[in-house]
Order: sequence, then structure tokens, then C-alpha cells
Amino acid sequence: MIAKKVLLVGNFGVGKTSLIRRFVLNQFSEDYISTIGVRVSSKIVQFEKQEIKLLIWDVAGTSGDEKIPKAYFLGASAAMFVFDLSREETYLSIENHLESIRNLSSLKEVTIVGNKKDLLTKEELDAVIKTVSVKIDLITSAKEDDNVESAFLQLASQAIK
Repeated sequence: MIAKKVLLVGNFGVGKTSLIRRFVLNQFSEDYISTIGVRVSSKIVQFEKQEIKLLIWDVAGTSGDEKIPKAYFLGASAAMFVFDLSREETYLSIENHLESIRNLSSLKEVTIVGNKKDLLTKEELDAVIKTVSVKIDLITSAKEDDNVESAFLQLASQAIK
């Protein structure tokens, strides 16, 4: 089995911890508890006939201007940038966030995930997708367990490239 460090980054309150809880424990809670610093979880996944232990680093959210410590990015094999589909401020400056992540981690690819799909109508979701300036890899809902496993399997795929 191989172990790979993967990161979840994004603004505060976008649902990074909820995505991880749904993926690792198959649980969801409406309670919001802010992550301080970083929290590490793990889960073993099967991907392309190999067992991969994902060491999932839940990096504390920012309000956009704060810098994430470079040490969190050391040794990362993949990263997921999560934004809240219902909060414009979490995706308007997405290119700046991605550039920062790439600079800190040296990763070429970052998986882009729009979370909290359950809070929008189909029309609102379509409008957000048109507004976001980069290609969104997956639209998820931790609450409804929609596309959560797919998002982490995409991270696993990135991590072993």
C-alpha cells in the first residue's frame, strides 16, 4: 500500500471538513466548527487496482487575504480547492487562490470543487458555473453525499500521477 498526502484548501465555511467527514466517516453535521491550523484524517481507497492510503490534510480556511503556511504544502501529492457555490466571495478570486496553492506546493494540477450544491436551484447553479472563471472539476454536496467520493477518487488519481 502507498500513502499519499492530499490537501483540502479554500475559504472558511466552504465545507472542506464536511466533505472529509462525509468521505471518511459517512457522516454529516449542520454544526459549523472552524478548523484551526490543520486536521489530518486518513482513508484507504482502491484506485486502479492499488490500495492508496490518503492522508487528508484539512487546512484551516482563510478569508482570502491570509497566507497558508508553506509547511502544510510540503510533500503534498495532490490538492483540492473547495469553494461554496452559494457564496460569491469564495470563488470570485479563484485564480489568485490557485496561483498561491501552485506556488506553495509545486503541484501542476489542483482539483476544483464547488460544494453546497443543495443550497441552489438548477438555474442558480448554472449561473454560478458561468460566473466561475476556471473549469470546475466537480460539483458536490457533502450534505446529500453527492459526488463526494468522486472528488476524493480524483484526488487519488492526481496523487499517483
